[in-house]
Amino acid sequence: MRAKIQSKLGKAFSTKLADAVDSFTCTRKKLTGSNPATGEDTYTEYVYSGRGVLFGSWEKDLVRPYDYLASDAKAVLLRNEVLSDGAEIEPQVNDEWLINSEYYRVVSYGSDPSKSVWTVQLRRV
Repeated sequence: MRAKIQSKLGKAFSTKLADAVDSFTCTRKKLTGSNPATGEDTYTEYVYSGRGVLFGSWEKDLVRPYDYLASDAKAVLLRNEVLSDGAEIEPQVNDEWLINSEYYRVVSYGSDPSKSVWTVQLRRV
């Protein structure tokens, strides 16, 4: 079921919904080491990207995130297109996305029962 949903949505993103689809990139830094003597921290960077319907509105939904603001946007992403070095990656809270030269922060995210799409709450930084 997951493959069929993603195939149909991927095709729609490329054709019928192409005008509503945007791309994003994210560089996530994860602390991997710290040296208190020198005050230097070591980070590993994860770069991931994807595409989806990025500026949906929560206002029309009956169920809203608990920390919802009227200016927040909703992104619906194909899970198989959110990739880092060719592998699927899960968005994380506080990731900063670059979309059309503007930065957005991930406030919350979740998946549908078939694990086909991510629904992400975005807030302009």
